[in-house]
Amino acid sequence: MLPAAIPTGFAELSPRAARIILTISALLAIVCVGITFSAFKSGSTENAIAGPGDIALYRAEVARMHAGEEYYAVAGEELRARGYPTRSVFNWRTPLPMWLIAKLPDWTWGRGILASLSLTTLLGGMVLIGRGQSVHRTFIGMLLLAGALMPCLLGDLSVMPDLWAGVLIALSVTLLGMQWPMCGVLVGVAAMFCRDLAVPYALLSLSLAIYQRKPAEVLAWIVGLLAYAAYFNDHAGQVSLHSTAADLAHPHGWVCWGGLPFVIATVQMNSFCLVLPQWVTALYLVIAVLGFAAWDQPGGKHAAWVAGGYLLMFAVIGQPFNQYWGALIAPLLCLGAAHGPDALADLYRRAFASQSALDVSPAAAAIPAGSARSC
Repeated sequence: MLPAAIPTGFAELSPRAARIILTISALLAIVCVGITFSAFKSGSTENAIAGPGDIALYRAEVARMHAGEEYYAVAGEELRARGYPTRSVFNWRTPLPMWLIAKLPDWTWGRGILASLSLTTLLGGMVLIGRGQSVHRTFIGMLLLAGALMPCLLGDLSVMPDLWAGVLIALSVTLLGMQWPMCGVLVGVAAMFCRDLAVPYALLSLSLAIYQRKPAEVLAWIVGLLAYAAYFNDHAGQVSLHSTAADLAHPHGWVCWGGLPFVIATVQMNSFCLVLPQWVTALYLVIAVLGFAAWDQPGGKHAAWVAGGYLLMFAVIGQPFNQYWGALIAPLLCLGAAHGPDALADLYRRAFASQSALDVSPAAAAIPAGSARSC
């Protein structure tokens, strides 16, 4: 007989608190779904995965580097030839993912490495979710993770730095949740070297390690951040050497206050969500938020803080065509969404529970009948 699933963090709420949370969740779901049918809707499924222009750019850079050319000279020429703005250092990707793929015998080897990392992340995510002893949570998580990680196996998408960073962030969270801190930090630092947008993940993880008083983990994150700072400083210097007075700048900055419309667009970066109407993504977002809120295990709390931090960041930073930034947290959202149905069920039970049901604790209710011993 399979063990009973461990109740979520909502299982001990008072009926009043449960009703309040349930009402807020329903209102949030209505607002999010309404946005997807309004003029405020953001995102485009046709160009959600970085767009054909970006993929062609990265492939061209990898091909020329594979032939022996230097990254910054290649990047400058390709960016300008394709009309990309190049005045800001943040318009130039750090070279690690493209350099790595270019050094391999064939670019498809890069897809193989990314696929291996994705499989490891899938297995790690299933272990982390399965600690609640719930078969259906694990199955839901596996299914959703398959959708989030599917782009890593498709066509030329393996050249996208955002995909590499997203897989590594999720893998880092699962390793930290399984109490492998040094491995988790190392993978998280690698995510930064793949994409500068992974720096907030490292800063959030450092803050949590400080709060939880884990000195070894704090030191490891600080060393990793200092190493990345030196790496990015060198990157900025190389960009400066290859910049020209004629370089274009974005007409608008990245602080766009896109709010919920842009947040929903980034959450859509799951293969299943991309082929469904966007209102499904809106509901998926609410379910994931509920799952994170009710996941009271250490690994779940870490994942919740990281996913929540990025969602708040995307509400402020990012232009509509930056929808593909959602690839950074797509696997993480699956972990929260896997706990969402159980969280919603516990919330509903507590909100409308009778007094007799309230007198029985979730832990006692999980004990099979006849298993208690007489004194």
